[in-house]
Amino acid sequence: MKQKSVYLPKYMAIAVLFLATACSKVVNRPDSQNLNVPKTAVVPASTLNNGDTILNVTYENGALLSGITGLTATHATAADAAYLINPANNGSNYAIAHKIVYGDSTYLSDGSIRSESDAIAVPNAKFFPGDERRYEFSVLLKDWTPWTAGPTYETNIFQLKVSGNSSTGSGVPLQFRTARNAMRLRYEASSSIKDIITDLRPYVNKWIDFRVDVLWADGPSGYMRTYMKLPGQSNYVLVDEKTNYRTFAGNVSIGNIGYIKWGVYGTQESLTRIAYHDNIRIIKLPLQ
Repeated sequence: MKQKSVYLPKYMAIAVLFLATACSKVVNRPDSQNLNVPKTAVVPASTLNNGDTILNVTYENGALLSGITGLTATHATAADAAYLINPANNGSNYAIAHKIVYGDSTYLSDGSIRSESDAIAVPNAKFFPGDERRYEFSVLLKDWTPWTAGPTYETNIFQLKVSGNSSTGSGVPLQFRTARNAMRLRYEASSSIKDIITDLRPYVNKWIDFRVDVLWADGPSGYMRTYMKLPGQSNYVLVDEKTNYRTFAGNVSIGNIGYIKWGVYGTQESLTRIAYHDNIRIIKLPLQ
């Protein structure tokens, strides 16, 4: 018994030293990187490896910005231009809803009727020539009014966009749009348009998943591959592909920046549009 009492303080000291050493090795990482650690953690961008999720907007903390510094929920001033839904009925607790009403100035943003989130101020979410990225998002078109007749009146629901500045405009490399009763891809300057769902009506109020793999290039060396997973499908299906293609629609030397936007933009007279978005992710490629 005396021997135990002599060594007990020594053993306790060793245990405390071991615990302190272990704690010092904890690496803090941001909640924008889905690395299965608490959302309060932070990791320097320089330590990221290829294949890491570098943006993960899940809304699971119940906040419009999903806890991500620099994210924008909407620039429209209407109280319901952006709001959270719960439950999302897609396996998540929360998703974001964007709403616009034709002719209502409270849904104006930059001179147009729109309500969109963006990640232009999130460093990891920006893209430039030479970057290889995977973009994923899920969308639900809430009570989407079917087209019956008249002009097309396209509505944007997701954009891979390049910013302009005071001296130049820029392009939009890829837009996901509804047009009449179709879902289509529209490339820069409408150089190419492809309907990937010819009739959306069976999928209204259902979640649809999309994935886009891109090598960003300011010359004819890039690629862009778009995949889709419809309700009831278990795997993504390739729906369009461009190779040996100029994907970056801008000029970095004059300040153009690539970023993503999601929400609703544009509608026809008398209509209200609401779209839900969830699980917006950006992943560095190639995957490891």
